[in-house]
Amino acid sequence: MSVLLTFAFALQLIVGGYMYSFVLAAGQRSSNARATRIPDLVAFAHPIAALVTFSVWIAYVTSDRAGFAWASFAAVLVTASGGAVMGVATLRGSRYVDRPEPHRGVLDPGDPSEVRVAEKQIPLVSIALHGGTFLLLAVGTFLVALGVLD
Repeated sequence: MSVLLTFAFALQLIVGGYMYSFVLAAGQRSSNARATRIPDLVAFAHPIAALVTFSVWIAYVTSDRAGFAWASFAAVLVTASGGAVMGVATLRGSRYVDRPEPHRGVLDPGDPSEVRVAEKQIPLVSIALHGGTFLLLAVGTFLVALGVLD
């Protein structure tokens, strides 16, 4: 199970880095995203927490000490709290990329601030993969920490 979870952590970092590239590109000349709704502190802390979590997991794999397994589980949950904030910012709002979603027809055209935010450009497949891998990591690290799985 440790090998599977190590690959899941690597997949999580790769997909997370891919999605993070959209946030970093916001406001750049090469991007048509002009802003992001993700708070700066979360955008900074979440990837760092993910790297720390992976490092703690590698410490567990190399030492086989239960304390590192529990620390990995706790770190997954802490990292996920930042991911939840980012996920809400990403999934809320209009489904349209180029215009606000109309709320009540022509007289209420919607919120113009919903147009061209970085989060709307992230493919839903990558969001779903990232979330599903989180569930695998949360359950897997918990079961490893309990000693149910190796």
